[in-house]
Amino acid sequence: MTTDMDAREYLTSGDNWTSQIAHLALPIVLWVAKQGWTITYKQLAEELHARHGVEIKRRMTIYGWPAGKIGHALAMLSDEWGEAVPPANALIVNAVTRLPGHGVDEFVRKFLNSQARRRRLTDNNRNQLAEEVMQSVWDYPDWDQVASHFGFDNLPPVSVLITSKQDDDPIQLPYLPSQLGGQGESEQHRRLKLWAASHPKFFERFGKFLKGQNEYLLRSGDSLDAYLENNDTCLAIEVKASNVPDSEIFRGIFQCVKYRATLRATQLAAGEPPNAQAVLLITAHPSSEALRLAKRLRVVILIAPPEAERG
Repeated sequence: MTTDMDAREYLTSGDNWTSQIAHLALPIVLWVAKQGWTITYKQLAEELHARHGVEIKRRMTIYGWPAGKIGHALAMLSDEWGEAVPPANALIVNAVTRLPGHGVDEFVRKFLNSQARRRRLTDNNRNQLAEEVMQSVWDYPDWDQVASHFGFDNLPPVSVLITSKQDDDPIQLPYLPSQLGGQGESEQHRRLKLWAASHPKFFERFGKFLKGQNEYLLRSGDSLDAYLENNDTCLAIEVKASNVPDSEIFRGIFQCVKYRATLRATQLAAGEPPNAQAVLLITAHPSSEALRLAKRLRVVILIAPPEAERG
């Protein structure tokens, strides 16, 4: 998109519905970004109605148009400031998938590095890259400065998100021992990690892989139980055998968060799309609190067949 206007002029330009809504929606989206939350199209429409009396459209996807104008304004601001301002419009998500619609894809491509833009995005890669960009939006420290640049001196709370029922109750984490590990590897654990590396078809939801590796060393110094990769992506596998206490399942979830972040950072350093994933492989059904934690941290838990531990 080419224009002689700067970012602020562009955002406030135009008198059609898309332009008006984009200007009204930006402070809402920026407040959401600062909280580390997302907002659905319906919630955005309801907040616009509550704040400004804007009529709620029946077709929710129409709000993708003002979201796109917000994305273009932030991309223009990136050029003006000479730094990458993440596309905060990526936080306007589908209520079912909790991911942005495909209209955000052009902003995902622009925000990511040049090699990522050259590579074909599969459906699987697209969602992973969208998640990475959403995380970049939450990590960005200067949303107050962005708001001020566009003429918003304060960002009022989004009432529909505060009053809506959300699964934000504290998760009861188990007692954390003062020292972890040091007990040596059990035979069940050894067999399970060997099974994981030698059964790539079990993990096909993350991509098609050949036989993987055990004890793969990360740049952080951590060693993965099992590791799979192909030309497009890679997968860290943390395994927890049936003989571990429930606290180890919780620990495994946090380990997956760490491994996923480290692998994506390594991809970024290499100029590759940051689409790595991490999965927790166990052999028994986890507790309800562990499932809540995994859902909140976006960690997939897979249950291996019983024979995986028997070798």
